[in-house]
Amino acid sequence: MSQNRLHLQMVMEKRKEISLDMTKMDIILVMAEGNPGAIGTLADLMGQPGGLMEILALDDMNIRGTQVWIAYNDHCKKNMGFFRECIIHRNQGMIDVVNNEGQLGNHSWKAVQYGASMGNRQTLTEKVSA
Repeated sequence: MSQNRLHLQMVMEKRKEISLDMTKMDIILVMAEGNPGAIGTLADLMGQPGGLMEILALDDMNIRGTQVWIAYNDHCKKNMGFFRECIIHRNQGMIDVVNNEGQLGNHSWKAVQYGASMGNRQTLTEKVSA
């Protein structure tokens, strides 16, 4: 499958929403979207005090899968404490790194500070309606 076709397929798919009846492992798997680095990062995060709330904050920021790994690896240099602080404070620098990587073709979803879990999941190519 070509890179452009894969990108189009990913954009056309909706992200699965988290529900209250999911187990912690289900939440990790939904949030990781099959990315091995994200699975490990989210599992480590889930084991921290307050980790579930921080994972829900990532969901609200529309940061999942490859984006989790980009945020943790590229922006936070694999420093879990710094990653947690960036999530708690909804760090714009981390969001920018994630979105810049998306512009390079590494993912299709737009990271935001707030509101993505309220049905406002946008791709990097969508325009925000006024």
